[in-house]
Amino acid sequence: MLRSELNGSGRVERLCYTVSEVSEMLAVCEKSVYNLLARGLLKSSSALRHKRITKASIDEFISTTCNGGVK
Repeated sequence: MLRSELNGSGRVERLCYTVSEVSEMLAVCEKSVYNLLARGLLKSSSALRHKRITKASIDEFISTTCNGGVK
């Protein structure tokens, strides 16, 4: 499920991101991303050597925190 998939335009859509990439996306430092992971607000896969955060987890975090917890 963490593999990339083709979207409608034929481009590969990323399904997971590194902590560094997520920190850039959310405009916070990497330590803040690790804190969000520790609090369970973001979910990651550590099947590889480094944590990978799924696009679905990022989308869920944004929707629940930006809409007052309403999905």
